[in-house]
Amino acid sequence: MAHDTGKRSDTVELTAIQHSRDVAAKLSVTARKLRFSTSKRSQLFKAVGLRPRPLEQLIGRITLASVVLILLIPNIISIFYFTCIAVDQYQSETRFTVRSSTPALGKDQLTKVTGLPSAQIVQDTQIVTNFITSKDMVTALQSKLDFHKLYGNPDIDPLARLKQDATAEKVVDYWEDMVSIKTDATSGIVTVKVRAFSAADAQKVLQAVVAASEIVVNDVNNRIWRDVIATAQANLENAKDQLQKSREQLQAARNQTGILSVAGASTILTSLITTVQTDKINLQQRYDTLLGNVSPTAPQMRVLKREIESKQKQLDELNSQVAGQKNSEQNLADVSVDMSQRELEQSLAEQQFAASMKTLEQVQFVSKQQLLYLDTFLAPSLPDEAKYPKRGLWIGGVLAVTLLIWGIVVGLLAALRNRLA
Repeated sequence: MAHDTGKRSDTVELTAIQHSRDVAAKLSVTARKLRFSTSKRSQLFKAVGLRPRPLEQLIGRITLASVVLILLIPNIISIFYFTCIAVDQYQSETRFTVRSSTPALGKDQLTKVTGLPSAQIVQDTQIVTNFITSKDMVTALQSKLDFHKLYGNPDIDPLARLKQDATAEKVVDYWEDMVSIKTDATSGIVTVKVRAFSAADAQKVLQAVVAASEIVVNDVNNRIWRDVIATAQANLENAKDQLQKSREQLQAARNQTGILSVAGASTILTSLITTVQTDKINLQQRYDTLLGNVSPTAPQMRVLKREIESKQKQLDELNSQVAGQKNSEQNLADVSVDMSQRELEQSLAEQQFAASMKTLEQVQFVSKQQLLYLDTFLAPSLPDEAKYPKRGLWIGGVLAVTLLIWGIVVGLLAALRNRLA
């Protein structure tokens, strides 16, 4: 009996010891799990055998979904598109300057005719650069090239090609993306780059751009010359009208005074005065000679006296015509002032008419010269390799952006979880 009781006590003791060991082992395992587990609450709950709350489960699922939606899918699409779908784009480059020149007409005359400084007639470079990116350039390219076939070919990837049903505004926007312009403010050199989906097409499109730009420059040049010629013709017409008016005024003055030339009339009057003066002196000498022998009342003496008085009267009238004596209504001095003014006006009008005629002849002679011209010193190049799309740059950029967005989302979720804990 005592022996059986001792065996049972030993068995109970061994069972207790084994149970204590099992509990210690389980606590050790639990402590180890807690020590090496992550900070995620779901793992902590799992380690201690607790069930996480629904909100914790939702945040965990959202985190997992963000990895798939924000990181995996966009980067897989990016890698697939840029490595398997994206078509190579080639870039052709040209460089030119828009120069202005002063023709043989001369700087002073050109400025006088046009009213513009010869050194800078227009903002020439801006005209060309604005035209290259305009709707007019697209229209010019469509008239020379199959624009929609070059950029809307179905073989081009959907993101890069021109839509077949694109509106005019969309076509212009697409063209602005395919062309780039850079102007050096110091030298005035314009660098134009055009992209296409083959090397030959890129060069061909850029050649068409340069040709269309030259046409625009020539049109500007023609408009300048048309304005110059129109201005010269208007100046000639004004000079012609002024000359006609001065001639009519001079003719009216001559008709009113009856004097064709002041110099001629003065010569005639001087000659008459000299003749009458000579006749008077001769008569006076005869009268004085006869006066010593003949009575003053004698008939012949009275005749001589009347002739002397008549000559004196003629002299007075002639002198009044010359110098305005006796308040004469018309005299040569007054007529000379008026006629000289009229003749001077006519002379100036004739000189102005002659100068205007000469300017018009010179303008018409040199009107075929270029005031503006496009100087292409680097012809459109034929590219050897594709420069676009920059696959590594785009793939890396997409990865960086998605990582940033995913980091922001995870940070917001963690903040939300901590706030609601």
